[in-house]
Amino acid sequence: MKQEAHKLQGLTATAGAHINCEPLRPDGDKTFSRVVAKEVGAISVMARITDHTQGLATPVLYGVEVDTVIQSTVDEPDVFARRITHMRSYLGAYTGAFRKGDTVYLSGRLVHMQGSEHSGFGIELTPWTATESYLANLAR
Repeated sequence: MKQEAHKLQGLTATAGAHINCEPLRPDGDKTFSRVVAKEVGAISVMARITDHTQGLATPVLYGVEVDTVIQSTVDEPDVFARRITHMRSYLGAYTGAFRKGDTVYLSGRLVHMQGSEHSGFGIELTPWTATESYLANLAR
């Protein structure tokens, strides 16, 4: 199997089958147990990963610092950008995908998260609707 740079996924050498191995959080994990996220709008940014320790299992939670706002549905997005500290997703595609120091393009819902040590503004990449796409891509 050919392994990608940050994650155990890739194509098998002879069959061409795609395999994606993502570790799930244990059933007793309380990381998101009291977190409530309220949608504020949508936002696309270039950000730097500041903490990947909670990004190694699904669902992921990465610490981020926004460098540039590309697009936003909220007024004065730069004010929000300075306060965005996390990116969260229940999609397995982002598990183990990024490491501290990586620069990433994020496009998702701007949410206000409350109820845990991870309170504050964040970007949610979980598509609760099929009408929109949410992305996180490593910038090289």
